[in-house]
Amino acid sequence: MAVWAIADLHLAFGITGKEMDIFGEQWKDHPAKIEQNWRKKITNDDLVLLPGDISWALRLEDALPDLEWIHSLPGTKVMLRGNHDFWWSSLKKIAEVLPPSIHIIQNNIFSWNHVCIGGSRLWDSYEFNFGKYIPYIPPDLLTFTKEEFDDSPQQKKIFDRELVRLEISLKALQPSAKVKIAMTHYPPIGVELAPTRASELFQHYGVNICAFGHLHNVVHTYDPLFGELNGVRYVLVAADYINFDPVFLCE
Repeated sequence: MAVWAIADLHLAFGITGKEMDIFGEQWKDHPAKIEQNWRKKITNDDLVLLPGDISWALRLEDALPDLEWIHSLPGTKVMLRGNHDFWWSSLKKIAEVLPPSIHIIQNNIFSWNHVCIGGSRLWDSYEFNFGKYIPYIPPDLLTFTKEEFDDSPQQKKIFDRELVRLEISLKALQPSAKVKIAMTHYPPIGVELAPTRASELFQHYGVNICAFGHLHNVVHTYDPLFGELNGVRYVLVAADYINFDPVFLCE
């Protein structure tokens, strides 16, 4: 009974025009790569964490083929919202259509055997940046807006709100859990592992592992990225960074 993680699936079975290979040859037929690796190592007794950017769909009904595809794969899955998950509506609406093997984290936790999982999406932070580790991408290939990277009061407000949501979830982590895992979509810390407000929350609430995604086209010259700070292990699981192969977290 192992715990695995892979973020940024960027599925588009229910829509057209969202082929990921415009971001690089490594993305060509990426769902097939994910499925092959997933089925090779993950069983129905395992847990798989999916920290955001699940589907390109804009509406919940268009995301259903993606959710059904995830459901068809082995294991119990736990998802978190990413910045591109525009289909993610209210918890009530999602709960009505969510396949039984999939669970979601939003201001709550999920407990599985001796493991307890919490988290929040987070946002871009002025505390750190990753420009050194990610090559330039032409603006016409970017699917996010300039405002998402603006160090503006509005962006700081969003990040602060996400920190509140993160603490709400972490407060609910079960003290008896042998392993406490946090999921975030955006990185909660820089590569240099200098303390951040998010990392301080993880330390305060006894988190053992934090899995996150969002970073794409990372230059592998600097591997391994991230590591451990104050007892918390930080693991980047963006799909292209891990070669579309789910990462083992614990058992």
